[in-house]
Order: sequence, then structure tokens, then C-alpha cells
Amino acid sequence: MYESLFCCCCWWCGGSGATSWSGTWTGQTRYGGQTYTCVRGSTLYGVYSNGGIFQGAIVNNKAEGVWFEGGRGDRNVLQGSFSITLAADGQSFDGIFFRVTGESFRWREKRLAAPYPADPSNVQCLVPDGTTLDGVHFGGVPNDLTPGQYNICIDPDIRTGQVYGSFSSPTGFLEGWHFDSKTGFHGYRYTNDGLSGAYILRAVSPTQVSGFLWRGRLSINNYGTSSSETLTRISSTATLAACQQTGPGFLLRLRGPDLSSAASLSVSLVVVVVAALLGLAM
Repeated sequence: MYESLFCCCCWWCGGSGATSWSGTWTGQTRYGGQTYTCVRGSTLYGVYSNGGIFQGAIVNNKAEGVWFEGGRGDRNVLQGSFSITLAADGQSFDGIFFRVTGESFRWREKRLAAPYPADPSNVQCLVPDGTTLDGVHFGGVPNDLTPGQYNICIDPDIRTGQVYGSFSSPTGFLEGWHFDSKTGFHGYRYTNDGLSGAYILRAVSPTQVSGFLWRGRLSINNYGTSSSETLTRISSTATLAACQQTGPGFLLRLRGPDLSSAASLSVSLVVVVVAALLGLAM
């Protein structure tokens, strides 16, 4: 479980000063916009470009962990590992991120000054509170005409890691995968109004699930279509029939490795992390 990944201590973790990991950064390496980071204990939580969620263990000026982003298709392209190092002056970080499929990319961003927050909130960083994201919710994207009801189910088959849900106003469904002990979701949202897109969600309190929706795929040229979403949980249980009332329902084609249970993810060398991830993908 993730707990095994984050059970380390460090002295570089808290505060909102110039040498802290907490803050707002550019998001140009990924898809534009901003990157928000929060430090909770020895764990770094973050959101980049309104499209991806990452978290990892902090040791001194280095953070290593895993990331997940919205999208559809091959799950192994939408998740992976990262290792980043905070500059001595605290004004930038530099490192690398890997996809499970094996590709590696440099990841470097610069700190943004006021009015961007130096100490973002739990919601801005999508910090989980430990509750799972399934159940019956009420809400929707601000641009949608009226709030609707969301029924979200997690597949009990632990081999799939699948999440599926149906919603109204507009009518549609979401499908993808859960991560981090079922507190997070990354996948796609389909609607009958043609405004489908990449989707991420996180349970940030017992009554609130927050995230971001895109119109289409994640792309730096498409960043302007992203918008935030807040769902209010009204029940922790949704029936399978309600969750699958729209669309194809749970599908075997969405199978893929569940990184949230990868105990082999260590806080050592990126090579070790990537080797573990690639081993899961086989």
C-alpha cells in the first residue's frame, strides 16, 4: 500500500518558506497552467495542469513517488513514477518522470510568486482524507446547465482497479481506474452533449469529491478547456444498477496494474521504482 511508500521522516517537509516544497509552480512541462504542491508530514501531494495528481515521499530536498492523470486508452500511459529535486534556493525543481510503458521525460518547473498561494489548500492539492470516492453524489461541472446526481462504483474485482459511474444533467458516464486506496480516480467522462474529456477526482473529505474535467484529451493547447468540479456526497453506497444505467458498464478492456497496492515502490533510486512499475505491467 501507499503507506509503505511514505513511512519515512525528513527535516525538509513543512512550512511555506522559499526552501519548502509547498507552493505554486509553473506547469509547462506537463500541459500548462499551474502546479500546486502541499506537504503533509513527510508526503508531498500535488496537482499539475488541472490534469494530473501526484504524491510521493520527501527525503531532504528530493521527492519520489507516483503520478496519475486523466485520459482514456492505455492505462500504462496515464500513470508512472517520478523523482524531482528542489533547488537550494527553493525557487525551482528539476527531475524526471516515467510512464509505466517505459518512456521517460524531464520534469522541471519554477516557483510562482504572489498572488499565487505559497501554501495551497488541501483542495487545491487534492489531498485525500482517507475516504473512498464511491457512492451517490450531487453536483457537476460549473458550465453544465444544472447540477445532477452521480452514482460511482468501484469494481470489487481487485484485479481491474476499475471505477464506473453514471450521472444526469447532462446524461453521461465516467470510466477509469482508482488509486491510493480508492481515494482517487483517473479516466474519462462521456456526455450526451459531445463535451467529453479527461477526468480526475479525489475524495478530499467525507462529503466532498473534487477534481477537474477537460473537453477532450490532455494537451497544452487544450488547457483552456479544463474546469474544476465539486461533488457533494449524499451516500457512501451506490447500487451497481444505478452506476451502470448509462453506457457500457464495467469492461475487462480497462484492466491494468493498480499502482496503489505496489508495495515494491521504494524511495530509493528511480531505476528501482521504474523496474517495479514495469514488472507490474508485464
